Amino acid sequence: MYTLSFEPAYICKDSPERLDFHIQSGDYFSFLATKLGFLEEAVTRCGDLSGEEKDIAKELRHDLRYIQAHYKIQPRGGDEIQDMRPSGNLLSK
Repeated sequence: MYTLSFEPAYICKDSPERLDFHIQSGDYFSFLATKLGFLEEAVTRCGDLSGEEKDIAKELRHDLRYIQAHYKIQPRGGDEIQDMRPSGNLLSK
């Protein structure tokens, strides 16, 4: 038997309202980069992240910061909007 303990514990609770807040405030891509950093840190502490995987995570964070600096998200109009249930893994629906 073994126990894993992480300090501090990072809890990721997202909802469409929270995502909308970050999109409207213009920091959604920075928000994603920060969450990716927390995930990378947690996995690194477990010792399960290789050098190549760390490089991929670092590159992805860099890409997100680039997007944040050069682009903004615009809402879709009319018929382009897709209905999604507001719970669980939003990407799998």
